[in-house]
Amino acid sequence: MSTPDTTDVEAATQRVRELSDQVITQAKQNGLAWLEGYEKVLQNLLDLEEQAAKGTGMEWASALATTHANFVRETSEVFFNALRQQFKS
Repeated sequence: MSTPDTTDVEAATQRVRELSDQVITQAKQNGLAWLEGYEKVLQNLLDLEEQAAKGTGMEWASALATTHANFVRETSEVFFNALRQQFKS
């Protein structure tokens, strides 16, 4: 039986390492794209919530919707920023 040449093993190892790096890079890019898309959808839904509440003409509904939207925006901003940092590292 023949044994694999050390050079062949090292070359194969290098190709696997390079492919792995490419997969990781692509996964990070896809993660960032998904995150940015989700963030936009969330912002649009919160804007719609506020507009709908204002359209009722009831001050309390408008105040409640604005308070809720602001809470979700502020908490999701912390969450999105943490995820964004993880994807970039």
